[in-house]
Amino acid sequence: MNIAVIGAGTYGSYLIDALLRKYPDVNITLFDVGDKKIKSEKEIGYYSSLKHALYKGLTDGRLFGFGGASVKWGGQLLTFTENDFAQPDGFMKDVTKYDKQYKDFMLAKFNIENKFPEKHVSDDLFTKTGVWLSALHHDFFKWFKIKKRKQVKILQYSRVVRLDSKDGKHIDGIVYLDKGQERTMTFDYYYLTAGAFENARILLSSGMIPGDKVYFSDHLSQKVFKVRKSTVIGDEDFVFRMRGTSLITKRMIGEVDGCSYYVHPVFNLNFPFFESVKEVLFKRHFEWKYIWNIFKDIPNVIGFAWSVLVLRKMYVMNNEWFLYIDIENPTKESYVELSKEKDKFGLPGLDVHYYADKEAAGIYEKAKATAQRHLDNCNVDYELLAEKIDVQTCEDIYHPYGMFHFESAEDYFNRWDNMLLVTTGCLSRSGGINPTASMLPMVEEFINNHFKYGK
Repeated sequence: MNIAVIGAGTYGSYLIDALLRKYPDVNITLFDVGDKKIKSEKEIGYYSSLKHALYKGLTDGRLFGFGGASVKWGGQLLTFTENDFAQPDGFMKDVTKYDKQYKDFMLAKFNIENKFPEKHVSDDLFTKTGVWLSALHHDFFKWFKIKKRKQVKILQYSRVVRLDSKDGKHIDGIVYLDKGQERTMTFDYYYLTAGAFENARILLSSGMIPGDKVYFSDHLSQKVFKVRKSTVIGDEDFVFRMRGTSLITKRMIGEVDGCSYYVHPVFNLNFPFFESVKEVLFKRHFEWKYIWNIFKDIPNVIGFAWSVLVLRKMYVMNNEWFLYIDIENPTKESYVELSKEKDKFGLPGLDVHYYADKEAAGIYEKAKATAQRHLDNCNVDYELLAEKIDVQTCEDIYHPYGMFHFESAEDYFNRWDNMLLVTTGCLSRSGGINPTASMLPMVEEFINNHFKYGK
């Protein structure tokens, strides 16, 4: 059976490994626009225009090449449980079901275990503990040894133009650019894993989704509290712990008016050496000034080394740290559409329209009040950094969701005869987590029980 995987990033790499574990004799052709060097949207030559200054997810969040965003991500492999949503729709119920079913199996592929229970710390908040991918092993392409798999043929520098389909249900072929020339290849099955917004561009260009716009949402994030003296809130310690080269982290999650939010700690914001370490570990970026950052603050550098290497926990500079509140943006008007402007490949770019209005501000105020009430009840020494939330100053996190709509897992697995779309954009909700790993169990369920191999 001949299979096409479009995109060699986080999902494409994981999916190829899952396929080969189940069907070791399958033939896979992997299309990617880049190579082993990770490039940004601008560097790779894609185009997107920002019609609202708030959202920079495409220009800053899209990364291209073997491993994609996983190369610089170093994120948490978090999944959903019944605590995450009070009233999930049918699709999110199924996502949660498979998240619980496959969570341990999925984490084991990364040599990770997460047996930490979720705990309700108040009527409105529960904690979720996450395990970050090791700082040394978060490149999915390398971790799953995709380049060494003999069953995989990699077509690098291949820009997908569109998918051909006569009825929008069955994929007849893939059209791509090879050295500027259009070529077409046909496969038995297609996996579209090119990233949320590139998937949208391909489907819009192929006329395979209704209308000319893809609506979406994302998280909004803002620094809200400065906490002093202790990392303990109630009975929970929020300092990051070390397990090998991975981090064990904790957050508080709540929901208000059908929107999830999470309250999470951020440490050492004003510690240049720590910022240098993150640049080297997660962005593979080095500058000589990072060495100077060691010498100009020796006491804190020694404290950091002792805490991480001996005490096996995160150093907290000056015993001060911050709590951010991230919310699902409830505003329904955000969307992307094909642009009249072309990218360097001569293909339409994307125009991005992203909004946050009074509804988002209202969600933020309620989330802030709930978090503040919990801090007060736990006698936490803190400073409120913003009396009023201004959503226009919020940061976006690049957790896109709500782009493609499915009634259930069955609808998702069978929307196309011979294609599966894998992206966080399929999720109706992003909840209080980085949702990337929540779609990996859906991949496992499909390949194990729904993929009609050889048919």
